[in-house]
Amino acid sequence: MPDVQTVLSDLARHIDISCVQAQHDRDDVDELARRAIAGGFVSAHVLPNWLPHLRERLAGSTVLAGSPVAFPSGGATTATKVAEATELLQLGAQELDVVVAIGRLRSGDDAYVERELIAVAEVVDGRVPLRAILEVGRLDDDAIRRGVDAAVAAGIPWIKTGTGWSGVPTTVAHIRLIAERAAGRAALKAAGGVRDIDTVREMARLGVTRFGMNADAALLAVSASKEKP
Repeated sequence: MPDVQTVLSDLARHIDISCVQAQHDRDDVDELARRAIAGGFVSAHVLPNWLPHLRERLAGSTVLAGSPVAFPSGGATTATKVAEATELLQLGAQELDVVVAIGRLRSGDDAYVERELIAVAEVVDGRVPLRAILEVGRLDDDAIRRGVDAAVAAGIPWIKTGTGWSGVPTTVAHIRLIAERAAGRAALKAAGGVRDIDTVREMARLGVTRFGMNADAALLAVSASKEKP
């Protein structure tokens, strides 16, 4: 796992930018691709129906194309999540982020969450990076810990903090809690309200190696990482 200095020395390669709001249109996706390529970001993410278009716009670049599963609520049935992950792989997804069944986790139905994540992980079968989105802004500390446990038990290699839709920013405290529970058993991605280099730096110190950010904030963070050790 890269250490904090490795992450900060080439920050763009540890950031993905996205257009995953309902209102984002073709022009937004085109601009996303342009900025991802120009900024040297590791990947760009769009809602599922835009994935083929994004792949076209990223052709010839090193930027990966990603998309979410069961976004943003996580409330789809397991069969629907499996079908969506299967289709996204067929459409050329190079990264997938699956939203856990948030309400089930809040209800203490950890076994359901784990079984569902296992089903998605079996479909992906290690072909692309797969992350479980916990949506920490909708969970208390106990549910966050149990969500980490379910993702690890299901063999999900990455844990991601949020969708960016909850309205509750991911904090350093969230990262500390997840990092302590994961204890190196999964890689960490921070997303949802991560905006400044000081936050990025502190989260990297706690083990975060990927960040999901809006393009403006990402560009500012990359610029600041080059100015401030």
